[in-house]
Amino acid sequence: MRNVILLIPAMLFVEAAASQITITGDDMPQPDVTYPLVNAAILDLSLGEISGANATWDANDLTALMDAPLTPVDINDASISAALVFNSPFNSTYQCDFYLPTELPDFGVDLGIPLEGFNNFYQTGGDAYAIAGVGLSAMGFDLPVTYDDIDEILPLPLEYGETLSSTAAFQLDLTGIFTYGLSQSREVEVDGWGTLVLPSGSYEVLRTRTELTATNDIFIEQLGEPFSIDREQVTYQWWGTGMGFPLLEITEIFGLPLTATFQDLGESSDVVNAPAANCFTPFPNPVQHGQQLQWETPAVWTFIDGAGRVLESGQSNAFTVPNDVPAGVYTLRAADGMTARIVVR
Repeated sequence: MRNVILLIPAMLFVEAAASQITITGDDMPQPDVTYPLVNAAILDLSLGEISGANATWDANDLTALMDAPLTPVDINDASISAALVFNSPFNSTYQCDFYLPTELPDFGVDLGIPLEGFNNFYQTGGDAYAIAGVGLSAMGFDLPVTYDDIDEILPLPLEYGETLSSTAAFQLDLTGIFTYGLSQSREVEVDGWGTLVLPSGSYEVLRTRTELTATNDIFIEQLGEPFSIDREQVTYQWWGTGMGFPLLEITEIFGLPLTATFQDLGESSDVVNAPAANCFTPFPNPVQHGQQLQWETPAVWTFIDGAGRVLESGQSNAFTVPNDVPAGVYTLRAADGMTARIVVR
């Protein structure tokens, strides 16, 4: 459940709007695309303190520690039980676009059952980027659980000055084994726009600041007594058009940066389509402005931005990336329906 407010006075917003980007549902994570996220060490502790209009966040000195790529799974590939809940034409409230593996909290005790998977199910359509439910795989069966109060993560479209207040709750019950419930609240503010400098280049971004307060209620049968785990954190995220996940994310606990991830869009790491029968492989990818993008067989093609606008079209097996398009992730679509995600640096 959420409330959205625009903080910026109309006159100021119009004055700056020409230099700002807008993030829509099309800019959120896309199924079957691998995003090259890496965990990082934070050297500049002041990045979270910078906000406002036309800001610059210099994170060029980020040090990668470990690859942590994410590939959203198309909802059409969900298990039968999950599809009945999260991919049903008769249940539009919980209709999702993709799911991602996540982790249960560390309960500090062996539950006595083999947990084979735990997934979050995401929505990118409508007026919010949200988690509609979870799925637990254990002992050879899948248990989908909808949020009683859907977790709205960001309002869509996302623009500078916008705020969101949301709550979320669900309960997962494995009778005789354990019960796990979550209740939380978010306070989100788009508190900056401008340029983010990463090791791979500069990107136009919106910055969000999220205060998250959550309570995990756990009852494990073998322990006999319920207990709770409380969590409070502040997360800063820098969002670029067509980039799916944040280009940079920093989480603070007790005012100190605890974790950081960024998208490594350098030549050694690509945002690429996961292997599929209906894709093709233009190269190089990533590609630079003014560089020629090529593929094997001539085709009628269109080059499309994250908002679905056709920027270029033709019939060939190559074209030169325009110098005036922003850095980001684009779609190259052939007339026969084959597509590829293209990273422009």
